Amino acid sequence: MCSYLHRAPNGVYYFRMGIPADLRPFMAGKREIKRSLGLKDREAAKALIPDMTKTAHALLKQAERDKAAAEPAPVIAPKPASQIERERKRWEAEQLQAELVADDLFASDSEIERLEPIMDALAAGIETDASPADVARAGKLLVGHERENAGALIASMQARYGKPARASESRNQAVEYNPNATANEGKGKYLDTDILDGWAAERKPSPRGKDAYWRDAKLFNSMMGRKSVELITKADVMAYKRKLIADPARSQVNVRDRLAYLRTLLEWAAQEDIVPVNVARDVKMAVTERGEKRKDFSTDDLNALFAGPVHAKGERPKGGYGEAVYWLPLLALFMGARREEIGQLRVHDVKPVAYIDDDDKRQEVWCIDITDTPDDDALPNQIKNEASNRLVPLHPKLIELGFIDYVQKLPDQTGRVFPGLKAVGIGKKLTDKVGQWFSRYKRDCGIEDKAKVFHSFRHTWKTHAVDAGIPERVCRQFQGHEGKDAADKYGAAPSMRVMVAAIASYRVPGLRIG
Repeated sequence: MCSYLHRAPNGVYYFRMGIPADLRPFMAGKREIKRSLGLKDREAAKALIPDMTKTAHALLKQAERDKAAAEPAPVIAPKPASQIERERKRWEAEQLQAELVADDLFASDSEIERLEPIMDALAAGIETDASPADVARAGKLLVGHERENAGALIASMQARYGKPARASESRNQAVEYNPNATANEGKGKYLDTDILDGWAAERKPSPRGKDAYWRDAKLFNSMMGRKSVELITKADVMAYKRKLIADPARSQVNVRDRLAYLRTLLEWAAQEDIVPVNVARDVKMAVTERGEKRKDFSTDDLNALFAGPVHAKGERPKGGYGEAVYWLPLLALFMGARREEIGQLRVHDVKPVAYIDDDDKRQEVWCIDITDTPDDDALPNQIKNEASNRLVPLHPKLIELGFIDYVQKLPDQTGRVFPGLKAVGIGKKLTDKVGQWFSRYKRDCGIEDKAKVFHSFRHTWKTHAVDAGIPERVCRQFQGHEGKDAADKYGAAPSMRVMVAAIASYRVPGLRIG
């Protein structure tokens, strides 16, 4: 029996240790130390428990010292056992819901990434040689996207002019118009403006992410009426859910995600005391449909990709992507970074950094600085969250393949590492078109599995990093993941010495490049 080992619903094992009530104020108010082991194999996960236990006890000791130093020590009223049990059940349900939403959002992104070229062709009225099933699915996604945009447009017009659109203008709109949509009862704050802007200022989502939440807020307003957020009731949210379910164009996952976005905004409003309670907290959608999970690339897949014409013959596709098609897959595989993080690198983000090695000698290592720090470029960098700001050493294989030489020979040493990439779409992403190209290219290289997309490089990196024995804390630093529990609040990021040693240990057995 391994008492600190727990298996999550998605199969991943976690280390979990309870925190005594008197120490919780000194550990960010958390009830337990919880850390993902990143493994689905029980025996492998058990082998990590001793080290995790030592780390957890060290954190508890530090909390005890913090408690002893506090003057006066905080007094915490004990909670009834029944309340503790209710809070535990709610916490577990929220964790499960968050994991399910994340899984389905990954699956949804994967499907859209694969079908986006077909959607573009359909929107432009261009014939495509895709399979009938893919054309049908792409058409459904395209229609759904247009329906949501139409709903947001109607709500925006109603908010501006204070009256419904004429029947002739709205007869063919996808979202049902509610005659109370512009009812302005109350003097509070509004979901699509005050709440969205406040949430975005704190959470700092990407422009695309903020736009998605804005469209969902508009969709809710168009269906249920735009009113002060404190006047939104649970009955409104339930009615919204029923209307979403009644729409035959929406899947269970789509309904569940719409509710999740609304729940997030209302939860922020509740945390800020703008509303007394999140009325959407318990309104959820059960999902029986399951999309495909993203999969790792196998070694055979990787060897097929790097034996393809781009890496083996020096060919470059039309579209002006330039050397990005060569380096982006390699950087993703050896660094575990997100596609856009790599594509938006500036020349000055690739730089040597000094550190002290295990022999107390001064060394220098080439790094990439992934940051949202603005410069004179009209297009600012985009990162997923604060944890995504990170300085990480380059894998030696990338230097061996000539990445530093490539960067140093770029004509514009004040510009971007991949100047051929152009920002497109609402989110102004530099690498969206490269992602579409890659979806076609990997099929040309013999990789037909739809669950294997560009983001699979990131999954593949994590698998091989764990196999190499790289600690979870260091993996998170490389991949720009936020910490998951109270233990992550203590201590600084891993030192450059530790990061250099970790990335040097990373390898993909059987990989052939160059």
